[in-house]
Amino acid sequence: MPPIKIGVFAPSLTLDVTASPHETADVARVAEELGFESLWVSDHLTGRCPMLDPLLTLATAASATTRLRLGTAALVPALHPLPGLAQRLATLQFLSEGRLLLGCDAGDSAWARWRGGLKDAAAWRATGIPFDERDARMDAMLSRLPGILRGEPGLIDPEQPELALSVPATVPPLLIGGENDAALERAVKYGDHWFPALASPSWLSEGVTRLRALAEAAGRPVPGVTIAQPFGLGDDVERPTTPDQVRTLAGIYGFPEDRWVALSIDGGPEQAAARITEFAEAGADRIVFSTWDRDWQKQYGLLAEAVALLD
Repeated sequence: MPPIKIGVFAPSLTLDVTASPHETADVARVAEELGFESLWVSDHLTGRCPMLDPLLTLATAASATTRLRLGTAALVPALHPLPGLAQRLATLQFLSEGRLLLGCDAGDSAWARWRGGLKDAAAWRATGIPFDERDARMDAMLSRLPGILRGEPGLIDPEQPELALSVPATVPPLLIGGENDAALERAVKYGDHWFPALASPSWLSEGVTRLRALAEAAGRPVPGVTIAQPFGLGDDVERPTTPDQVRTLAGIYGFPEDRWVALSIDGGPEQAAARITEFAEAGADRIVFSTWDRDWQKQYGLLAEAVALLD
């Protein structure tokens, strides 16, 4: 089994937006120095916490690093006009020298529930895009975006066949979010990885079995598997594991309560390393970690200790 890749989320802004403008660059440098594979940001206009524009944030991280890969978890393409999105992605690929990992979903997965329920939020109304069109727009983007990024003419506007992206870029790996069969089928058809958010090892193992069956039936390679997991290590970190907290979080994400308890990673580095191994054995190729502790430097240091125990 090849070594599992470990990424971390850039910390979210606090509700009163107290983070320093320099924090993104600081987080990126620390993540690279600690040896993590990638840094990730989310995408939403409204939701449970303030969020910066993901691609601008990753461009800042790119300028502060040389090796670290840069991921979106997860971009909602339906909320972005495709020509402008393609240009921003190509620009980020150019600035980062091809380090982008493009995680995306249709806007109705666990990612969307974490962002605050985009189905009935102002984000869809503000863009003038009906929520019911999310799947069709997602598929259209996935089918056209690679060619647009490569600079192939006629894909930006079929009525202007000469029109093409002026600065082509390498196509980043596509990581397809979502937990239902439609998401798995989309990952097999378009994706390099399946990218569910929040999994227990047993749930992930079942999903990977379904993914492999769909890939075999379609005669296509089995996508890799990237997951996103919350964690908080150490004895002094407050854990969202009281019965009331578990019940609330399970309701937000639409999960059974036992799944929420099974997916969180806590304890010390030794316990975290054991949990990472469980997820790897269940089929994960990469885990992207987000911490609920505001002391992200301490948490990422403890996580790095856990990763070192895997060698």
